[in-house]
Amino acid sequence: MAIDSTAWLLFVAVLGNQMGRVMIPAIKTSVQVDATMGAEFQEKVGIFLSGVSIVCLAGKLLGAAVTDKLGGWLVLSLVFVIWLIATLGAMVSTSVDVFGYMWLLNSFAYTITWGAALQVIGATYTDPVQKSANLTFTASASRFGATIGNIVFGQLLSAGLSWREVMTPMLPVQAGLLLLCLYNLAAGNKAAPAAATKAGGKKKADEAPPPSALSAFVTLDFWLMLLPKTVLFTYTQFFMNYIPQLFNTVYGYDHGMSATLGGVAQGGSIIGLLVVGDYYKSLAPSSKVKLVFVELVTCAVTPCILSLGPAVLGQYAVVPLTVVWGLAYALPFYNPPGEFAMAVGGKSGTALFTNVFDAAGFGMSALWNPWASALAKTGDFRTILLSQAAFGALSMLTMPLCMHRLNTKAAAVKKAD
Repeated sequence: MAIDSTAWLLFVAVLGNQMGRVMIPAIKTSVQVDATMGAEFQEKVGIFLSGVSIVCLAGKLLGAAVTDKLGGWLVLSLVFVIWLIATLGAMVSTSVDVFGYMWLLNSFAYTITWGAALQVIGATYTDPVQKSANLTFTASASRFGATIGNIVFGQLLSAGLSWREVMTPMLPVQAGLLLLCLYNLAAGNKAAPAAATKAGGKKKADEAPPPSALSAFVTLDFWLMLLPKTVLFTYTQFFMNYIPQLFNTVYGYDHGMSATLGGVAQGGSIIGLLVVGDYYKSLAPSSKVKLVFVELVTCAVTPCILSLGPAVLGQYAVVPLTVVWGLAYALPFYNPPGEFAMAVGGKSGTALFTNVFDAAGFGMSALWNPWASALAKTGDFRTILLSQAAFGALSMLTMPLCMHRLNTKAAAVKKAD
């Protein structure tokens, strides 16, 4: 399928957004050893991580309420205004508390981006194959951004730049993306009146009313998809916040190399979305279920192996194992929940259901992060990894079942027709 200008702009916006998201986690270990802020920051980092999850939860609920009404491009424009404020504020701050507030603002901007991107996809494309392909393409931008961001920030740290200097290149990137989103917003606003005039200004009689999330809460399928999406959300937290620390604390890599290898680990997700995702979209529905099941089995097994530690794995085996893990979780994390949201929500409710799923994930992260952060301080990554294995096993039992049930229902409707 040819990728059009809308898809590319979404790709670039999500990529830049994700680079900004991993920026502070990538420099976190450097801030912890900062002469003026390090000791206080180290004491408060667990609180900040919990606050990040709470802000993200609130942002997802707000996004669920307003994104479909405001439109994805307006929300994305607001996102990059917030990014500029957050990045500049964190760079110049000499107060740990102010730095933490900018981290929260950074997180809020990240939080409302994915729902806005899916709203644009759901409203722009009508063919299910196009929707699935663009969902995968845009999701891959998130993984590209995380990978590129960690590698770039890690290499800048290794080159001797201070953590403040490392943040500087994000400012022109975020400013440029703001201009691109504003341009697309203006172009969409010009096209809308013309389309309305051509259609006679009348709403189609068969247009479905906006869906209600409450109607979905009573269905088993909603919960079978919500549960795995919720627990798999902690994977994003682990890859972003803890893998560099794992490499640094447990395996002895320096700060710059730890951030760089964290980006390499995130790179597995790119393969999982672009290569495995391309294979996934060509499969029959029943084969998609099997593929997702196998990937989630991998998500349960790999953290168990990683929990054995350097005494068993050595210094170098940990990196390819985290790449395999990233490859395995990316597609189940993005595609089945995104396809579910677009199928249930339609044009007027895709962002609603996407943000409800993500809000549950951030709620889980708000509980899991302080616990994991406390263990990470003591170097007990084994317990953290075993929790990740348990979440993979739970997802393995629920998400494929939801997909199978939906396939059965769709086949029954098709047969009845």
